[in-house]
Amino acid sequence: WDSEKGLLADTPEKTEFSQHANILGILTNSVEQSRQKDLLQKIMKDKSITQATYYFKFYMFEAMKKTGLGNEYLGQLKPWYDMLDMGLTTFAENPEPTRSDCHAWSASPLYEMLSMVAGVMPAAPGFSKVLVKPNMSYLSSLISTVPHPAGDIKVIINKNGRQARVIVELPPGLSGELEWEGKLYPLNPGRKEFNF
Repeated sequence: WDSEKGLLADTPEKTEFSQHANILGILTNSVEQSRQKDLLQKIMKDKSITQATYYFKFYMFEAMKKTGLGNEYLGQLKPWYDMLDMGLTTFAENPEPTRSDCHAWSASPLYEMLSMVAGVMPAAPGFSKVLVKPNMSYLSSLISTVPHPAGDIKVIINKNGRQARVIVELPPGLSGELEWEGKLYPLNPGRKEFNF
């Protein structure tokens, strides 16, 4: 830890700094939990340190979930929109110039759309329970379907200002919770509608 910079260094000499080391420090709790959110916000803005490439952004996105910064996720997708604008139909490994235009690790936004934006995550081993904790940011509506061994998990959200209608449909045998604005609401198999 370099207290002067407020960052984890990559080496004991504290001459190199990266998003990578700091992201891993957050995910492994090597950084005090009380500092994690501020540290993540800092490294997301600091362009003077080594930047995570597309594949390592997966870990940054997981750190965003961990620190409660999920609503900032959609703002991190510009590199993927740029790839689409270049005509790529698969995701590149690194920013241009690159010749690895089909890199599975760079496809993490596909996973994060379901696990962070729709917020559907396992809440117990074997996905025997579910937590639905959406991070819609500026979106006003969302329709998602997440495959589960027991059947599909469906989440439909429509927001209008501060009001929201949330529908969660769980397959038979699956229960869990919806977390909305810091409060937990029980979910049972079948369809449940909430109006906030």
